[in-house]
Amino acid sequence: MHPYLLLPLAAAVLYAAAALCLKIALGRGVTTWSVLFFSNLGLGLFFAPLLLAGPSGWNAGAAVWALASGVLFFLGQVGTFRSLQSGDVSVATPALASKVVFVALLSLLVPGNRPDPDLWLAVVLTMAGMILLHRGPKVSASRPLITLAWALFAALSFAAADIIVQVGAPVAGFTLFMPVMFGTVALLSLPLLWPHILRPPQRVVAPGAHRWLMVGVLLLGLQATGMASAIGLFGDATAANVVYSSRGLWSLLLLAVVARRLGITDSVFHRSTLALRAVGCVLILGAVALVLF
Repeated sequence: MHPYLLLPLAAAVLYAAAALCLKIALGRGVTTWSVLFFSNLGLGLFFAPLLLAGPSGWNAGAAVWALASGVLFFLGQVGTFRSLQSGDVSVATPALASKVVFVALLSLLVPGNRPDPDLWLAVVLTMAGMILLHRGPKVSASRPLITLAWALFAALSFAAADIIVQVGAPVAGFTLFMPVMFGTVALLSLPLLWPHILRPPQRVVAPGAHRWLMVGVLLLGLQATGMASAIGLFGDATAANVVYSSRGLWSLLLLAVVARRLGITDSVFHRSTLALRAVGCVLILGAVALVLF
């Protein structure tokens, strides 16, 4: 077992909690633009203190890789938002799940990095499991090809960002790379997302909505440290992404436990999809077991 893979496992659980908090915030009137903007700003602020570690071991010339990774991460967010905005989740989600496949394929470009057969099997199981986990009542997609294109663009952008982290963080220095990467994400958000925040809200924001937003943003920052450390310090983007994909499983479990208390309705409770999601859970658990053990 590789102990460092417990980091993306913890990140997956934290992501599930963050997603639930943000879901509640959205349900109480916070806009999607606000969630995206404050999440990005939070990530930038969360990693900034790493700069206090000092320049020992830094390679400022290699920081360009951190800039590239930050741009790709931001483009991945844009692609995700556009794919969900332009069509049906049943089209977007399977394509977004292909990130783990893109990571495995792009990792072949890294010298000396050759995933073993068990890891490839875990990638396939993960992809299948994530598709089944997100199955729900079918909604007609108005522009399926555009939705698919945006989702694949997002998956490839996120995958490329992870591979650059794997290669670039050890060269630039972890405590320089991460603040520059997520600082880039935050800075890009200011001119590109802030104008959307200034628009008058279409609905009244309920009391407590911003508290849920802030808790979600904090949890997102915590989970990002787990993934960043697993990839940037230990250089295993493919295995980390397989384990991290279990966030869908944890999200469903957490939602099933607390949703009714919080007044959230979700297709997880529809009998027609419950069996498929159970199979998806088994596939993802199998993939995580292959990687961990």
